[in-house]
Amino acid sequence: MTIDEDVHFPEYRAPAGCLGGLALPSVGLTGILAGLAQISRNGAPLWLLLALPAFLILVFLLLRIASGRVATFTGPDGITVRRPFGERRTVWPDIQAIEIHSNPSAVADSGMIAEFVVLYDRDGRRLLLPHLNSKTVFGLHEDVARLRELWEHLRGTDWVALPEVAEKIARTRRGMRRQRGLVVGVAVGGGVAMVGLVLFLVLVLTGALDGVGVDALPLVAVGFVAVGGAVGAVLGQRSARRGERPAAPRKRRTGLHR
Repeated sequence: MTIDEDVHFPEYRAPAGCLGGLALPSVGLTGILAGLAQISRNGAPLWLLLALPAFLILVFLLLRIASGRVATFTGPDGITVRRPFGERRTVWPDIQAIEIHSNPSAVADSGMIAEFVVLYDRDGRRLLLPHLNSKTVFGLHEDVARLRELWEHLRGTDWVALPEVAEKIARTRRGMRRQRGLVVGVAVGGGVAMVGLVLFLVLVLTGALDGVGVDALPLVAVGFVAVGGAVGAVLGQRSARRGERPAAPRKRRTGLHR
Protein backbone atom coordinates (compact mmCIF):
# COMPACT_ATOMS: atom_id res chain seq x y z
CA MET A 1 0.00 0.00 0.00
CA THR A 2 1.28 3.49 -0.88
CA ILE A 3 2.01 5.64 2.14
CA ASP A 4 1.12 9.31 1.82
CA GLU A 5 4.01 11.65 2.50
CA ASP A 6 1.99 13.68 4.98
CA VAL A 7 1.10 10.66 7.15
CA HIS A 8 2.29 11.26 10.71
CA PHE A 9 3.50 8.30 12.75
CA PRO A 10 3.34 9.26 16.44
CA GLU A 11 5.70 8.06 19.16
CA TYR A 12 4.88 7.87 22.84
CA ARG A 13 7.69 8.07 25.37
CA ALA A 14 8.11 9.06 28.97
CA PRO A 15 7.81 12.86 29.37
CA ALA A 16 11.16 14.63 29.27
CA GLY A 17 12.68 15.06 32.70
CA CYS A 18 10.34 12.53 34.26
CA LEU A 19 11.99 9.86 36.41
CA GLY A 20 9.05 7.58 35.88
CA GLY A 21 8.44 7.16 39.60
CA LEU A 22 11.94 5.77 40.17
CA ALA A 23 13.27 8.67 42.25
CA LEU A 24 14.48 7.56 45.65
CA PRO A 25 11.98 8.64 48.32
CA SER A 26 13.38 10.71 51.13
CA VAL A 27 12.20 8.14 53.67
CA GLY A 28 14.02 5.35 51.86
CA LEU A 29 17.19 7.45 51.59
CA THR A 30 17.04 8.20 55.29
CA GLY A 31 16.73 4.49 56.02
CA ILE A 32 19.74 3.69 53.84
CA LEU A 33 21.87 6.33 55.58
CA ALA A 34 20.77 5.04 58.98
CA GLY A 35 21.71 1.51 57.96
CA LEU A 36 25.15 2.63 56.80
CA ALA A 37 25.69 4.48 60.05
CA GLN A 38 24.73 1.38 62.01
CA ILE A 39 27.09 -0.98 60.18
CA SER A 40 29.81 1.66 60.47
CA ARG A 41 29.44 1.63 64.26
CA ASN A 42 29.65 -2.15 64.15
CA GLY A 43 33.10 -1.93 62.63
CA ALA A 44 32.30 -2.68 58.97
CA PRO A 45 35.25 -2.24 56.60
CA LEU A 46 35.59 0.92 54.55
CA TRP A 47 35.17 -0.91 51.22
CA LEU A 48 31.75 -2.14 52.29
CA LEU A 49 30.61 1.36 53.31
CA LEU A 50 31.65 2.64 49.88
CA ALA A 51 30.40 -0.34 47.89
CA LEU A 52 26.82 -0.28 49.18
CA PRO A 53 26.03 3.32 48.10
CA ALA A 54 27.79 2.72 44.77
CA PHE A 55 25.71 -0.43 44.22
CA LEU A 56 22.46 1.38 45.01
CA ILE A 57 23.35 4.23 42.66
CA LEU A 58 24.20 1.72 39.92
CA VAL A 59 20.90 -0.10 40.38
CA PHE A 60 19.00 3.18 40.26
CA LEU A 61 20.77 4.27 37.06
CA LEU A 62 20.09 0.92 35.40
CA LEU A 63 16.42 1.14 36.32
CA ARG A 64 16.30 4.70 35.01
CA ILE A 65 17.87 3.67 31.69
CA ALA A 66 15.53 0.67 31.37
CA SER A 67 12.51 2.86 32.11
CA GLY A 68 13.62 5.39 29.51
CA ARG A 69 13.76 2.69 26.84
CA VAL A 70 10.09 1.79 27.20
CA ALA A 71 8.07 3.43 24.45
CA THR A 72 5.38 2.96 21.80
CA PHE A 73 6.26 3.58 18.16
CA THR A 74 4.10 3.61 15.06
CA GLY A 75 5.41 3.23 11.53
CA PRO A 76 4.52 2.05 8.04
CA ASP A 77 4.74 -1.60 9.14
CA GLY A 78 2.73 -1.44 12.36
CA ILE A 79 2.95 -0.63 16.07
CA THR A 80 6.12 -1.47 17.97
CA VAL A 81 6.28 -1.72 21.74
CA ARG A 82 9.81 -1.34 23.07
CA ARG A 83 10.49 -2.83 26.47
CA PRO A 84 13.61 -2.58 28.68
CA PHE A 85 14.91 -5.70 26.97
CA GLY A 86 13.67 -6.34 23.48
CA GLU A 87 10.63 -5.17 21.55
CA ARG A 88 7.49 -6.52 19.95
CA ARG A 89 5.98 -5.39 16.67
CA THR A 90 2.40 -5.98 15.55
CA VAL A 91 1.79 -5.31 11.88
CA TRP A 92 -1.27 -3.29 10.95
CA PRO A 93 -3.28 -6.17 9.38
CA ASP A 94 -2.80 -8.29 12.52
CA ILE A 95 -4.31 -5.64 14.81
CA GLN A 96 -7.91 -6.50 15.62
CA ALA A 97 -8.74 -3.51 17.83
CA ILE A 98 -7.21 -0.53 19.59
CA GLU A 99 -9.09 -0.01 22.84
CA ILE A 100 -9.10 2.44 25.72
CA HIS A 101 -9.37 0.57 28.99
CA SER A 102 -9.84 2.08 32.40
CA ASN A 103 -8.87 1.24 35.94
CA PRO A 104 -11.61 2.63 38.19
CA SER A 105 -9.59 1.89 41.32
CA ALA A 106 -6.73 4.13 40.10
CA VAL A 107 -7.43 7.85 39.80
CA ALA A 108 -5.13 10.10 37.80
CA ASP A 109 -3.79 13.41 39.13
CA SER A 110 -6.71 15.26 37.55
CA GLY A 111 -9.16 13.27 39.65
CA MET A 112 -10.41 11.33 36.64
CA ILE A 113 -10.41 7.55 36.32
CA ALA A 114 -7.06 6.38 34.95
CA GLU A 115 -7.22 5.18 31.34
CA PHE A 116 -4.71 3.29 29.24
CA VAL A 117 -4.59 1.91 25.69
CA VAL A 118 -4.17 -1.67 24.52
CA LEU A 119 -4.28 -3.41 21.19
CA TYR A 120 -5.57 -6.89 20.41
CA ASP A 121 -3.73 -9.00 17.85
CA ARG A 122 -5.16 -11.74 15.65
CA ASP A 123 -4.61 -14.34 18.41
CA GLY A 124 -6.70 -12.32 20.87
CA ARG A 125 -3.68 -11.35 22.94
CA ARG A 126 -3.83 -7.97 24.62
CA LEU A 127 -0.77 -5.72 24.41
CA LEU A 128 -0.41 -2.62 26.57
CA LEU A 129 0.89 0.43 24.70
CA PRO A 130 3.37 2.15 27.06
CA HIS A 131 3.02 5.88 27.73
CA LEU A 132 -0.26 6.06 25.84
CA ASN A 133 -2.47 6.75 28.83
CA SER A 134 -4.46 9.51 30.51
CA LYS A 135 -1.54 10.46 32.75
CA THR A 136 0.93 11.08 29.92
CA VAL A 137 -1.45 12.20 27.14
CA PHE A 138 -4.12 14.70 28.10
CA GLY A 139 -6.05 14.38 24.82
CA LEU A 140 -6.04 10.59 25.03
CA HIS A 141 -9.32 9.97 23.21
CA GLU A 142 -8.31 12.31 20.38
CA ASP A 143 -4.93 10.60 20.01
CA VAL A 144 -6.50 7.15 19.98
CA ALA A 145 -9.05 8.26 17.37
CA ARG A 146 -6.19 9.34 15.11
CA LEU A 147 -4.33 6.13 15.79
CA ARG A 148 -7.40 4.13 14.77
CA GLU A 149 -7.67 6.17 11.57
CA LEU A 150 -4.05 5.35 10.80
CA TRP A 151 -4.71 1.65 11.46
CA GLU A 152 -7.80 1.63 9.25
CA HIS A 153 -5.80 3.31 6.47
CA LEU A 154 -2.86 0.89 6.60
CA ARG A 155 -4.43 -2.46 7.52
CA GLY A 156 -5.45 -3.18 3.92
CA THR A 157 -8.73 -3.42 2.04
CA ASP A 158 -8.93 -7.19 2.60
CA TRP A 159 -8.81 -6.88 6.39
CA VAL A 160 -11.62 -8.65 8.24
CA ALA A 161 -12.43 -8.81 11.95
CA LEU A 162 -12.01 -12.24 13.53
CA PRO A 163 -15.26 -13.24 15.32
CA GLU A 164 -13.54 -14.96 18.26
CA VAL A 165 -11.38 -11.91 18.97
CA ALA A 166 -14.36 -9.57 18.60
CA GLU A 167 -16.29 -11.61 21.17
CA LYS A 168 -13.37 -11.45 23.59
CA ILE A 169 -13.18 -7.68 23.21
CA ALA A 170 -16.94 -7.39 23.80
CA ARG A 171 -16.66 -9.44 27.00
CA THR A 172 -13.82 -7.22 28.21
CA ARG A 173 -15.89 -4.11 27.56
CA ARG A 174 -18.84 -5.47 29.50
CA GLY A 175 -16.60 -6.43 32.40
CA MET A 176 -15.03 -2.97 32.54
CA ARG A 177 -18.43 -1.29 32.52
CA ARG A 178 -19.60 -3.46 35.41
CA GLN A 179 -16.41 -2.77 37.35
CA ARG A 180 -16.70 0.96 36.83
CA GLY A 181 -20.33 0.95 37.88
CA LEU A 182 -19.47 -1.01 41.01
CA VAL A 183 -16.68 1.36 42.02
CA VAL A 184 -18.82 4.44 41.38
CA GLY A 185 -21.78 2.93 43.23
CA VAL A 186 -19.73 2.00 46.30
CA ALA A 187 -18.03 5.42 46.41
CA VAL A 188 -21.23 7.43 46.00
CA GLY A 189 -23.30 5.16 48.24
CA GLY A 190 -20.69 5.27 50.99
CA GLY A 191 -20.49 9.05 50.77
CA VAL A 192 -24.26 9.52 50.91
CA ALA A 193 -24.56 7.06 53.80
CA MET A 194 -21.82 8.90 55.73
CA VAL A 195 -23.52 12.24 55.21
CA GLY A 196 -26.82 10.70 56.33
CA LEU A 197 -25.27 9.31 59.50
CA VAL A 198 -23.70 12.68 60.32
CA LEU A 199 -27.09 14.31 59.80
CA PHE A 200 -28.66 11.67 62.03
CA LEU A 201 -26.18 12.40 64.83
CA VAL A 202 -26.81 16.13 64.49
CA LEU A 203 -30.54 15.56 64.78
CA VAL A 204 -30.05 13.38 67.84
CA LEU A 205 -27.71 15.84 69.57
CA THR A 206 -29.97 18.81 68.86
CA GLY A 207 -33.02 16.99 70.19
CA ALA A 208 -34.88 17.05 66.90
CA LEU A 209 -35.61 13.32 67.27
CA ASP A 210 -36.72 13.41 70.89
CA GLY A 211 -40.23 12.51 69.83
CA VAL A 212 -38.98 9.30 68.24
CA GLY A 213 -38.86 6.25 70.46
CA VAL A 214 -35.48 4.93 71.56
CA ASP A 215 -36.17 1.63 69.81
CA ALA A 216 -36.88 3.45 66.55
CA LEU A 217 -33.60 5.41 66.45
CA PRO A 218 -31.56 2.48 65.05
CA LEU A 219 -34.17 2.07 62.33
CA VAL A 220 -33.77 5.73 61.39
CA ALA A 221 -29.98 5.30 61.18
CA VAL A 222 -30.39 2.19 59.04
CA GLY A 223 -32.75 4.18 56.83
CA PHE A 224 -30.05 6.75 56.14
CA VAL A 225 -27.63 3.97 55.22
CA ALA A 226 -30.25 2.33 53.00
CA VAL A 227 -30.81 5.61 51.17
CA GLY A 228 -27.09 5.84 50.53
CA GLY A 229 -27.04 2.30 49.20
CA ALA A 230 -29.99 2.97 46.91
CA VAL A 231 -28.44 6.15 45.53
CA GLY A 232 -25.14 4.35 44.97
CA ALA A 233 -26.86 1.47 43.16
CA VAL A 234 -28.76 3.80 40.83
CA LEU A 235 -25.75 5.96 40.01
CA GLY A 236 -23.55 2.87 39.60
CA GLN A 237 -25.94 1.43 37.02
CA ARG A 238 -26.11 4.76 35.21
CA SER A 239 -22.31 4.96 35.17
CA ALA A 240 -22.08 1.44 33.72
CA ARG A 241 -24.57 2.28 30.98
CA ARG A 242 -22.83 5.57 30.25
CA GLY A 243 -19.65 3.59 29.52
CA GLU A 244 -21.38 2.13 26.45
CA ARG A 245 -21.21 5.51 24.74
CA PRO A 246 -17.87 6.91 23.54
CA ALA A 247 -16.55 9.74 25.63
CA ALA A 248 -16.20 13.18 24.06
CA PRO A 249 -12.62 13.95 23.05
CA ARG A 250 -10.72 16.37 25.24
CA LYS A 251 -8.50 19.18 24.00
CA ARG A 252 -4.99 18.15 23.12
CA ARG A 253 -2.06 19.20 25.32
CA THR A 254 1.29 19.09 23.57
CA GLY A 255 4.72 18.58 25.08
CA LEU A 256 4.14 15.24 26.79
CA HIS A 257 4.75 13.04 23.77
CA ARG A 258 6.11 13.21 20.28
